[in-house]
Amino acid sequence: MCVFCSSHRPAQSGLGEIQIMDKRLLFVFITGAQFSVAFAQTLQYYFVNVSLDWTSAQSVCRRDYTDLATIETTADVDAVLSTASNYTGKAWIGLYDELYNSWKWSLDDSSFYGDGEYTFRNWYPGSPNDLYGPQLCVRLISVSDPLRRWDDRQCSDVRMFVCYNGTVDGTPSFVLSNVSLNWTEAQMFCRKNYVDLASIRNQTENDLISALISSADVWIGLYRDKLWSDGSLSPFQHWADGQPGSDSGVQCAATEFGSGRWYDESCSQSLPFICYKKSNVSEFYREI
Repeated sequence: MCVFCSSHRPAQSGLGEIQIMDKRLLFVFITGAQFSVAFAQTLQYYFVNVSLDWTSAQSVCRRDYTDLATIETTADVDAVLSTASNYTGKAWIGLYDELYNSWKWSLDDSSFYGDGEYTFRNWYPGSPNDLYGPQLCVRLISVSDPLRRWDDRQCSDVRMFVCYNGTVDGTPSFVLSNVSLNWTEAQMFCRKNYVDLASIRNQTENDLISALISSADVWIGLYRDKLWSDGSLSPFQHWADGQPGSDSGVQCAATEFGSGRWYDESCSQSLPFICYKKSNVSEFYREI
C-alpha cells in the first residue's frame, strides 16, 4: 500500500500576519488556502480538504509533507482536531490494515529471534484471508491438516493453546494447555504461568509443537495489528466504541472531527485527510 514520492516543503502564499504570543505559542493567519495546520510535540499536522481514497491521500502526503498523520498521544489528537474547526466529518489518518505484512509475535523480545526467525511463516494455502471478517489471531491446524500449517481466525474463538516455557538444554520447551480460552485470555494465561504464547521460529519448532497437540487446533502467539504509514511503532489507540470494525476486507482508519475518535473505513472510500511534517516548534496553530 506504500507509494513512493519525493517530499518537499509546500509553498506558503497569502501570509497575512505573524503574532508571537509567548515563547511556546505562535499564531499564523493565512487566507485563500485549502488546508490548515497545527503543531503538537514535534509533529505539524495539515488538514487537506480534498476527498481521496486512502492510498491516494498517502501519496499526496508523502509528496507534499512527510506522510499521513501518525497520532501518538492525546495532545496529538487535540492538535489534529484544531486543524479544521469548521469540519465535522471524518478524515484519513496514517493507520491501516495490511493482510500479509503486519503479523507480530506476542513475545516481542528481539534477542529471542535469530536471522529470519521473526518472519518465519507456515501458512495454510490461501491464508491469511479474513474469511469471516477481521481475523487477527493465528491457530495451528491439527484436525484437518497433517502438515500442521497455520491460518488466521477471529481472536474471540475459544480453543486450546501452546505456551512457551523457556529452554531446556538449549531446546525450546512448549506446554499444551488443558483449558480452552480465546486468544487474549490465552496470552494472559501464558504470561502469568510460563513466558508467553508460543512463537514458532522455524520448521523444527513447528514440528515440536505438532508432536504435542495430537488432534487439537491450538492458538499460537502470532497476531495482526494495524500499521502506521510512516512505520511508527506507537501503541497509542483512540478507537470509538465498537471499533475497529468487523467488516471483511482491508480497512483504513479515519478520525472523526468533534470526538477525535478513530473509525475503520473501507480504504477505497474518498475522504479529506491529515498529513504531517516534523517541527521544532512545540505548539503552533494556523487557520484558513
